[in-house]
Amino acid sequence: MYLSLQDTPVSERVRAILLTNDNRILFIKRIKPNKPDPYWVAPGGGVEGEDNTLLDALERELYEELGATCEVLDVGFELRHQKADKNLYEVFYICRLVDYDLTQRHGPEFDDPARGKYIPDAIELCYESIRALNIKTPELQRWLLKNLYKLREFTRDYV
Repeated sequence: MYLSLQDTPVSERVRAILLTNDNRILFIKRIKPNKPDPYWVAPGGGVEGEDNTLLDALERELYEELGATCEVLDVGFELRHQKADKNLYEVFYICRLVDYDLTQRHGPEFDDPARGKYIPDAIELCYESIRALNIKTPELQRWLLKNLYKLREFTRDYV
């Protein structure tokens, strides 16, 4: 029997549009062994059973990926899409990076060299810098470019 994507459960994910105190946005640069070009992703990941809320999942994911703590400022946007035979529901939160310690990173992605590299990369919060990146999830790149003024307003409080 053929199972359509409509019958596939929805996988919930959370992502951080992670603003730094020096007017940058912190991405994770992904370099995979069998792919010639790197790409950038917003930190975050899947909601797991022990997460009581989406914000709990975001806090856990940021600590796993960056050893980071942050302050959630606002909801950026929600995205429903399909990728690799999965129905995804992703919530992108605008966050202020409070602190991070890469020695605290942990998880399967850091234990398996075949998964490639996960490199924190702070990019200037400007049109040219964001436009130049190969950001996974094109909707995120479009949203960032369209909402630069809003993101800059959030950074004015601590620049």
